[in-house]
Amino acid sequence: MESFLSSFKLPAEVFLRHVSQGHIIRIVTHNDADGLASGGIVARAARRANVGFRISVEKRLDEQVLKGISAEKSDLVVITDFGSGYLNLVSDILSGSDVIVLDHHIVNGEAKENVIHQNPLIHGIDGAKEIAAAGVCYFFAKAVDLGNLDSAHLAIVGALGDQQSKGDKGSLIGINTVIQRDAEESGQLKRNIGLAFYGFETRPLAKAISYTTTPFIPGLSSREDNCVAFLNHIGIRLKHDGRLRSMTDLDEEEQRRLYSALSSHMVSHACNAETVRSLIGWIYSFPKELVGTSLRDGKEYSSLLNACARMRKPSIGIGITLGDRRDALREAEETVDEYRNKIGSYLNWFRTGDRIKEMDGIYVLNAGQTIDENIIGVVSGIILAQGVLKRSKPIVSFAYSDDGTVKISARGTDEISLNGLHLGRVMVEAAEGFNGGGGGHDTAAGAFVPQGFENEFIIKVNEIVKKKSS
Repeated sequence: MESFLSSFKLPAEVFLRHVSQGHIIRIVTHNDADGLASGGIVARAARRANVGFRISVEKRLDEQVLKGISAEKSDLVVITDFGSGYLNLVSDILSGSDVIVLDHHIVNGEAKENVIHQNPLIHGIDGAKEIAAAGVCYFFAKAVDLGNLDSAHLAIVGALGDQQSKGDKGSLIGINTVIQRDAEESGQLKRNIGLAFYGFETRPLAKAISYTTTPFIPGLSSREDNCVAFLNHIGIRLKHDGRLRSMTDLDEEEQRRLYSALSSHMVSHACNAETVRSLIGWIYSFPKELVGTSLRDGKEYSSLLNACARMRKPSIGIGITLGDRRDALREAEETVDEYRNKIGSYLNWFRTGDRIKEMDGIYVLNAGQTIDENIIGVVSGIILAQGVLKRSKPIVSFAYSDDGTVKISARGTDEISLNGLHLGRVMVEAAEGFNGGGGGHDTAAGAFVPQGFENEFIIKVNEIVKKKSS
């Protein structure tokens, strides 16, 4: 850990050198919750340093994107939440700029002299479970200026958005706990254990349950009407003195009754015991955020950023990380509702037919043009989390993009990872033969290939998984 923390001295010095010369900082980041939190942290550091910056959000880092950045002739480019998998491309195409890569995905290629590459994997730290890209950006920002400690909560948001609450009862582990301590000691974070529903203290009971998709509750997630009926059936009041109640308003007996009823409901819908147990967990609250807003709850905050990214409105999410609590927050909350409705419709489509094909090594979901390419990974994760796929195999889903490519998303369980299967490496290996690209973590990865090669790609992935699992 010490070698990792001390490694930020060099990139901080390079950043400050460009600041002293008045250079515009070019930031490019990934389009998910961790990516927006990462980009926001670096942008906040630039703003604190009183230097101009320009930020863009991309769904992937490829030759076309890099050539566009190169044409801008920026003196310093900071790449967050991707880049490690494309070091050769980054080094060659951006040879005219100083580049800082702040990432936590698997490394492919070698950084040349103009590129400073920061990745926990290089220091033996698990980037899939122990620190997200937002955490890497946080330590970088702290090295630039200790005042950037006020971004610790965003590093927590990034970790939660990347599903890194892998410890007991959904706790953060590894070097994430260092960030957690910074956030708690500075008053940015409070934690407690309870029914870990979406919007624990901000959403009415029925909405909190219906908005919860991790874990996915069959018949209740994305169905507020069913949640109202469910709560009425088990005798839990929705209102008190004319005000809609939230989870924080439930007494201990009501919480036990709700947990018992939900457990029975989920078991009757074939959810496994682990999924049921995940209803209870650590709740991450941000007391400095406005009461009643989506930003008070860590998981809700991360979902809000993810919705902005997936619904092609990333600038709104970046605005929120930079402190906009008026127009951007209002539009983001509307976007969350649209996003939830879209996920609900996709899951209804999934449940209305025999959508999953089982192969020797993997499950396959062909979403075609039915599911938005930006959301296919989220849907895959929810399907896997339901526990309805009984064999210990990853699910590989694909959807068509509007740029002539196919977006592939792979999701697996910790059990699969412990058996030595790393989906990120599988995606890299499989994509190389189809003029595509891939990468990611052990249990969550992705790739893209030209349209027309998707079936061959899936066959190749199945072969690789079978070989590595045997």
